[in-house]
Amino acid sequence: MFIWLTLPDFMDSVDLLADSLKSEKVAFIPGSAFFADRSGANSLRLSFSNSSEENIEQGIARLGRVIRQALAS
Repeated sequence: MFIWLTLPDFMDSVDLLADSLKSEKVAFIPGSAFFADRSGANSLRLSFSNSSEENIEQGIARLGRVIRQALAS
């Protein structure tokens, strides 16, 4: 139902979420929401259980653009 994605240590998934929603209209849950000590800032949870294969492919491509842009800056 879900896939965890771990980003490089220096990336913050809360910041990435804001960028992703603004530029690509793709949402995910920042990983820190699942850690009692609020660690996991560089991780995120992606849901695939209620999406078509086509939507998953498009969403991953769009999220990939956001991540590549964040890595380049």
